[in-house]
Amino acid sequence: MYEHLEPLKTKLIALKIEKAPPPWQLKSVIAVGGLCSVGFDRDTDNLLIVSHSGRGVVDCSTGEKTTRDREYYYENQYLEAEGIGCLSGKMISMAGLLGGGLPVSTDDDWSLESVTVNFPEEMILLVEPGSDLYGMTYNRPDNFTKIEQRETIRAYGFSYTGQSFIIATSSDVTIYNRSNKLL
Repeated sequence: MYEHLEPLKTKLIALKIEKAPPPWQLKSVIAVGGLCSVGFDRDTDNLLIVSHSGRGVVDCSTGEKTTRDREYYYENQYLEAEGIGCLSGKMISMAGLLGGGLPVSTDDDWSLESVTVNFPEEMILLVEPGSDLYGMTYNRPDNFTKIEQRETIRAYGFSYTGQSFIIATSSDVTIYNRSNKLL
């Protein structure tokens, strides 16, 4: 029934995990024990992280932690969390254990795809502009990079500015950023 997808499945299994291609730069991998959820500010590349041991804010343009609160915090049922530090006074939409989601594409056509070939491992693929995950099936470009493969992915996605993206697992956050501006 899905024989036309076998070449794609074979390609995905053979791919090695790599860093994202230019213009993306790996900024940091931050250990976060008991990570519950993450969410981007709508106006900046600041990321709010909620874990079992509090909240933190990371500037994804640099990969540096800017604020930390070790108080237990329970995010509400509406998948929102109160910001701290530079995000004080803001309610941030969250994605993680309780659901939710982050943007999975940018205005200039980069996208992130989640694929599960060997359950329970989930692959995260960065798809280049003008390409399609299923391109090989339809004689179209299929330029993508496998940037992660794990069982414990909590959330992944781009900042609202399109200049950063993250992959959050149960134990860490991987942060990429690009310095160029959108065209």
